[in-house]
Amino acid sequence: MEIGIIGTGSVGMLCAAYLAKEHIVTVYTRRKEQSDLINEKGIILIHGDQKTTVKDVKARSGKDFKEPLLIIAVKQYQLGDVLPLLKKTKERKNLLFLQNGMSHIPMLESLEGHNVYIGSVEHGSLKTGDGTVEHTGAGVIKVSSLFPDQPPLSLAALDSVRFPFKAARDWKEAHSRKLLANAVINPLTALLKVKNGELTENPYYSRMAKSVFKEASGILGITDENAEWEKVMEICRRTAENRSSMLRDTEAGRKTEIDGIIGYLLDEAKKQKTRVPLLEFLYHAVKGGEKE
Repeated sequence: MEIGIIGTGSVGMLCAAYLAKEHIVTVYTRRKEQSDLINEKGIILIHGDQKTTVKDVKARSGKDFKEPLLIIAVKQYQLGDVLPLLKKTKERKNLLFLQNGMSHIPMLESLEGHNVYIGSVEHGSLKTGDGTVEHTGAGVIKVSSLFPDQPPLSLAALDSVRFPFKAARDWKEAHSRKLLANAVINPLTALLKVKNGELTENPYYSRMAKSVFKEASGILGITDENAEWEKVMEICRRTAENRSSMLRDTEAGRKTEIDGIIGYLLDEAKKQKTRVPLLEFLYHAVKGGEKE
């Protein structure tokens, strides 16, 4: 299968490294320097003590997306640059979006000329260079259709033991649970400047996390709060040594995904006429530290 991957951050490069073993994969980069590096040396995939060089990846800095399946792995706030290009594509394509948060979902509804799928990524990944990605936590990518009348994405061809894909009936349910974990882990680790595991190991930080969880789960309508709280804590334990993407973004002076995560919850709270002072605090604290 021919697959195009738009976005070469950690998630895009992780997908490219695994999928290129069975498919013809082209990654689309913003910078020619990165595409030249990948074309020359491939992508280095690090998983535990193993280091693999994946040579069978093509890279382009152009914007003429030709592949029938496009995986869009840019950050939520970068979709404004990508969506107009996808709308101009005449051929009907399968578009798989892998963004954190949920505020971008209404934007995707304008792509009715294509088959649109929403993916929730449960892998841990870290980009350590233009051609290097580390697989820091094994997980799954859950995929569901955005439009109810479109055919489901064939996941059998994509699925593998080391990089599994799983069908999800309801994108909102799958994304809500991922959003809940992101809402707790990302902004707190960014503000406290700690690794994920500190939210379970430090009792004071754990109480902070539980309070944020309570507000976010109430907005999302989570019914079994005890089970979901344990899942969030299990993610923290499983990725104890990881530095969250929001922490890395704030340290590097980059724009964060706070709008797509906490911003979405604030919009929903406003619709529900519910006060969420902790979420408001987190939003303004992280937003105020953005450099872009």
